[in-house]
Amino acid sequence: MARKKQNVFFVSDSTGITIESLGQSLFTQFPDTEFLQTVFPFVSNEQEALRVIAHISRITNLNRQHPPLVFTSLADESLKNLFLSHDIPVLDIFSTFIPVLESRLGAKASHAVGETHGVGSPLKYVQRIKALDFTLNHDDGTKFTDIASADIVLTGVSRCGKTPTCLYLAMHYNLKAANYPLADDDFENPGLPRAIVEVRNRLFGLTISPKQLYRIRQERRPDSRYASLEQCEYETRRAESIFRAARLPFLDTTSISIEEIATTILQHLKLRERTGGSSLPEPPVGQSQ
Repeated sequence: MARKKQNVFFVSDSTGITIESLGQSLFTQFPDTEFLQTVFPFVSNEQEALRVIAHISRITNLNRQHPPLVFTSLADESLKNLFLSHDIPVLDIFSTFIPVLESRLGAKASHAVGETHGVGSPLKYVQRIKALDFTLNHDDGTKFTDIASADIVLTGVSRCGKTPTCLYLAMHYNLKAANYPLADDDFENPGLPRAIVEVRNRLFGLTISPKQLYRIRQERRPDSRYASLEQCEYETRRAESIFRAARLPFLDTTSISIEEIATTILQHLKLRERTGGSSLPEPPVGQSQ
């Protein structure tokens, strides 16, 4: 049976990343519906708002039986009211959560425009840039002279998700994440590769099902030895053997998201976001640093 199609619009005075992420998390609870998503970022004045309203109104008129869902994260009340005045009901995350937070905190929200993805703390922003620079320079084992300064080092076979996970850790947690791809030379020895032995306490392994790895590699290098199912089976088997022999924690990435991979790694290694100095282990529950 064909899935129901539902138009969704995300309207933000900033990048729209936060509200889109929230919406996508909610949509996973409705697997029988295909959500056709459009993001309108940087809607910060009446002219921009009216342009978006005109577009949404056209879509609404085309299918009045199934009007679109409109999510907003607009801090400016007058812009939100503009949508309502044009008979466009909105699901507003600020209206949902801000009053509750104001009540619990005993303080008024600033309602500042564009704060969600602003630079915020200059120190944290600098840390993010440094983390991204480090991560890009230490992708796929290209540079290992200063690997000791990494917060996290991921290892595993080629195309198992190391690079996107490292970038996610750098972007969202300001962590210096490096990755080391296991190659044929590494599979000949039972222990950890010499290049990553010194970061043993910051090392985490990733693995993947041979069939999924085969599909991914076929798209990259079709009909090559590298992409053959036999090679994929051999590499994943040897990689997991190395992980077990070294008692290294590892995770199967076959059917989980980058966000889930990153969260699992952080919890296992007891790391938290880098905010200034080192990325320290999380303090035990009920204690502070």
